[in-house]
Amino acid sequence: MNVKRFSTVAAVAMLAVVGCGRGAQPSQEVSPGATQGSPPAAALAAAVTEYPRPAKPSKQYRIGVAIPHLSNPHYVGQAYGYIDEARNLGAQVTLLEAGGYEHLDRQISQIEDLVASKVDAIILAAISGPGTVGAVESAVAAGIPVINVNVMTDSDKVVTRIRSDDDVIGRMQADFMGERLKGGGNVVMLRGAPGTSWAEIRGNAFRKQLAEKYPGVKVLGEQYSQSTPADGLRLMEDFLQTFPQISGVYNGADSTAVGAAQAVKSAGKAGSVVMTATDFQLDTEKFIREGVISASVLQQPVTMGRWGVRAAISYLEKKPVPPVMFTGLMTATKENLDGLDLTAVRAPAGWTPPVR
Repeated sequence: MNVKRFSTVAAVAMLAVVGCGRGAQPSQEVSPGATQGSPPAAALAAAVTEYPRPAKPSKQYRIGVAIPHLSNPHYVGQAYGYIDEARNLGAQVTLLEAGGYEHLDRQISQIEDLVASKVDAIILAAISGPGTVGAVESAVAAGIPVINVNVMTDSDKVVTRIRSDDDVIGRMQADFMGERLKGGGNVVMLRGAPGTSWAEIRGNAFRKQLAEKYPGVKVLGEQYSQSTPADGLRLMEDFLQTFPQISGVYNGADSTAVGAAQAVKSAGKAGSVVMTATDFQLDTEKFIREGVISASVLQQPVTMGRWGVRAAISYLEKKPVPPVMFTGLMTATKENLDGLDLTAVRAPAGWTPPVR
């Protein structure tokens, strides 16, 4: 990976880092229901997987970006995508982070502040699908287009949805799990943050794929949490006590997987439990190399950020914007780690979002 430090030369990139606390919240039992933030089937059929950079506009647009937090490298990579693409296109970015998935009220307030400051467009990674509907629709009513990236809002008033195909991520994990377990075993699930589109869609797809293709693999239990390593450690320790016969662990995100891996390793079960995840922070890579985490599906957060800025500018320039765009996926295992191109996955080494 060719790494160089980002420098804000051509564009004005502003970052307001708000509320860095990640308070704990009790985990919740899974409740059945429709997946959240899913676009209609017709839109999915028209989804694109390539989205080239538009021509640089003559005007410098002001774009507000609201994301759940910056404590996970996934969102740092996304932040790099927003800021570097804004530099390429001469835009000004104000990046706001809410401090964690538990701070929906803070994200709503941040969206309201962006509307009050009359930005030209808002890019949103939603803390909650249903919880962000009112704020999104208020922004649209004020004449500010909203681009939905990564984590979906339930509002249908967004210009486009840019994300990984979470259904495919869940099925990829299920296929890996089912094949490694040779079609039989006992699995537990750490879904991730409640109320988020990714936790619902990935987890539901994982369960459905197992039931249809690997009926001998049974799900013993599942939990939601605030998607932190501490939550993953706590929940996995509880699962290991409750279900000593665990042979597989599904993680909706690698933030819980890192903690779960610590619990599995401490219990002396490293290598005997098949563990899957999504995303690729440095600790995830370490546990894959050690054989504790078996595989992780890698999203492209840098690409998500780039496409979000491209979509905002294209819309403001009155150019057509596809309603749904899926960024690419790949699977990391111990066998292929050294051959992976991570330029669309991680921010350059040492890069941190600029703070004002």
